[in-house]
Amino acid sequence: MAQRTKAARDRRNGGSKKILTAILLLPVIGVLLPTCVVLAINMAPTAAAYMIDRTREKYLAITVGLLNFCGTLPAEAQLWNHGQSYDVAFGIVTDPYYWLLSYGSAGTGWLIYIVLPLILSNYYAMTTNTRVQSLRRRQQALIEAWGEEVAAAGRGQDPRE
Repeated sequence: MAQRTKAARDRRNGGSKKILTAILLLPVIGVLLPTCVVLAINMAPTAAAYMIDRTREKYLAITVGLLNFCGTLPAEAQLWNHGQSYDVAFGIVTDPYYWLLSYGSAGTGWLIYIVLPLILSNYYAMTTNTRVQSLRRRQQALIEAWGEEVAAAGRGQDPRE
């Protein structure tokens, strides 16, 4: 019973936090609307990655999002340098150079997310195999120095038998 009330309280608090955040961000969005337009269009791959990523940690969304944001920064800088107006924002949004930057960097995030685990697993497999071979050489040296009784005791056999 106590768990149900705690869960219900957490849901209510989470909902009120989201509403409060929306209320606080509304004036910011109103003032920075051209920036939000450019950001929303250029950050679409991040939204897609967030929806696709079913893990709790959202590693895909983080990887794609950070690189996508870095690719979006030149467009935002261009907007801020030329005055934050709708004409400049729509000019930036229709420029293929900025599309290539933001979507290309998001593609790099996808590539990192897909390829890096393969590279790391191969690296760890190679280092583990090297370590196993080193331990086997050391074991063989110990067997040569101390005799087969050491090897039998290591396998759980009684060396006196």
